[in-house]
Amino acid sequence: MQILIVGAGCTGAATAVKLRERFGPDIAIHVWEKARGAGGRFTTSRDAYPDGLRADLGAQYASVDPKDAGSMALMEAIVSEGGAALAAHGWVDVAERAQGTLQYRGIAGQNGIVKSMLGMAKAEVSYERRVSRIDLKGSAWTVTAYDGTVAQFQAVILCVPGCGPGGDNLNKIHGTWEKQLTVTNWKDTEVPHDCRYSLALWIEAGNQNKLEAFFGDMVEKLHGGDVIDLAIWQSRKDGEAGDGPQVIVVHTPQGARGNKQQAQSRMMGEILKSLNIPSKAVSSSKIITWFQSQVLSTTSTTQCLVACQAPPLILAGDYFTASNFSGCAQSAAAAASEAAQLLLGSKASEI
Repeated sequence: MQILIVGAGCTGAATAVKLRERFGPDIAIHVWEKARGAGGRFTTSRDAYPDGLRADLGAQYASVDPKDAGSMALMEAIVSEGGAALAAHGWVDVAERAQGTLQYRGIAGQNGIVKSMLGMAKAEVSYERRVSRIDLKGSAWTVTAYDGTVAQFQAVILCVPGCGPGGDNLNKIHGTWEKQLTVTNWKDTEVPHDCRYSLALWIEAGNQNKLEAFFGDMVEKLHGGDVIDLAIWQSRKDGEAGDGPQVIVVHTPQGARGNKQQAQSRMMGEILKSLNIPSKAVSSSKIITWFQSQVLSTTSTTQCLVACQAPPLILAGDYFTASNFSGCAQSAAAAASEAAQLLLGSKASEI
């Protein structure tokens, strides 16, 4: 049996784990991801930057609700695999971290959490494979990618962001699958999202005292203002020595608008002024537009959506639940459960 997960973000990777738990070793779990690597909103930039330092440009921590047994068990498994560790201090309270949640950092960057789950699931992952069409043909789904790949699957689980301005969300994937959704279903995928810019700066050695003066004993600091909302001392979060080259990351407030290059100039100028660090100390930089960074509200009454029962096509994601690790894990578990019921019937309860 061949099952396809579209999207190698947190929900997609968690869905792969839950499918493996439900089906065991007898199925092939394929994951097609449009980007060069796994992560989604847990994006980590680790290109050939100076000194090999990395930058988490998406969610800085994985927020887990300790009262949610399923997501806690999944995170504990990731910790056991060496993919994450509990961050006991250093972070600040922001709107996207629900009160009472625990914060976990990826040992090898935040996208390492996603990679750990894909490894646990023994999934077959294909990167730079963006899906263009999903069409119902006979008793299977025929999935076509922009790179020319065409394959058939007995079930498809779409774990990409809901409809919106990003590059790999639901309204960019066409085909007869779209006819399976009702008007109400489509409304549940069109929930409002936040948008931000995220900027990473690689800073030459010799600025430890200035960084310590700004951050104190914290990893993060709320900056305030119209240009920068949150500043993160990435290298301190990663446990790097303070006397070497450093990486800092800054996010804009919610609702980022305008030209990305102009935003980069404003963001860099403001944070360097606050740090009292000259621009010549910046050896490299990278900015991303963080489309659909946070679900602002949801309308669905379920944690996933079964668009078609035979063959199964299921939608999962934080736009059904909440924009944190627990929300992704809840939607993933619900999608895997539905897939098992539809494909295995009464046998699903025996697993």
